[in-house]
Amino acid sequence: MGQRVFVTGATGVLGRRVVPRLVEAGYSVTAAVRSEAKAADVRAAGATPVLVDLFDRGAVRAAIDGHDSVAQLATSIPYGPSAGTVEAWRTNDRLRSEAAPLIAGAAVESQVARFIQESITFPYLDGGDEWIDEHHDQNYFWGNECTVTAESAAAGFTAAGGVGIVLRFALFMAPDSAHTRNFVAAARRGLFAVPGRRESYVSFIHVDDAAAAVVAALDAPAGTYNVAESDPVLRAAHCAALSALVGRSDLELPPGPAAQGDGGENSLARSHRISSQRLRDVTTWTPTIHCVEHWEDLP
Repeated sequence: MGQRVFVTGATGVLGRRVVPRLVEAGYSVTAAVRSEAKAADVRAAGATPVLVDLFDRGAVRAAIDGHDSVAQLATSIPYGPSAGTVEAWRTNDRLRSEAAPLIAGAAVESQVARFIQESITFPYLDGGDEWIDEHHDQNYFWGNECTVTAESAAAGFTAAGGVGIVLRFALFMAPDSAHTRNFVAAARRGLFAVPGRRESYVSFIHVDDAAAAVVAALDAPAGTYNVAESDPVLRAAHCAALSALVGRSDLELPPGPAAQGDGGENSLARSHRISSQRLRDVTTWTPTIHCVEHWEDLP
């Protein structure tokens, strides 16, 4: 039997790609699920499901025991108009501010060797045309400040003697993602769904490449790593690709709150030319998908 990996968020848009990749790579995978219907999906992918409440420390401790690594990928990111409300982010906040440290602590108690925590690149300050690495300054607001706690959980795992990994993902692109479908729906209405300046950068990561990064992180040294496409382009290029897809001449970009300064609530309006060079330097991972060329693949 290969190394044992415990995965949370296993049936989400990222997790349902990570699990089969781990199985194919020879890992023995246990996946946390919340229903028998989801358990069937996990079994079909070659993994073993376990029904567990991620906010129940005892249950999590029992489920994790005996594993070599934990990949904490559980998220609940809202989209569309509801994403502007505090209530819509409640579950995601709890997963990162309560469940992440609980799971990391249980992993320490179970003497798990490695803990991987999903995070985001959005809090980075506007970088203009410059590349943004993991040391770039950040700020937060109520919609993403929970990532501080989640990332601290991974750092605490390292401090306790394990290998704690934070993967900061750029915007996901996936044909089965509600967020990606929202981009296309907005384009049909004449809008590009991410506010900001047309001449500013926006970084995506195709979820197939993101899943490969999670698997690669099982061999990475402790630390924080950006996960983004290798060649992000300007918003103008994405507008051109999406407008061609939906049969429009061009798309408008909502200005968003960027005009009011660089507070954390302006995260998505910033220019983000994200570099993933650090992860590429320490693993065999490299992104293979240039996202601006793949809007046409979406249903």
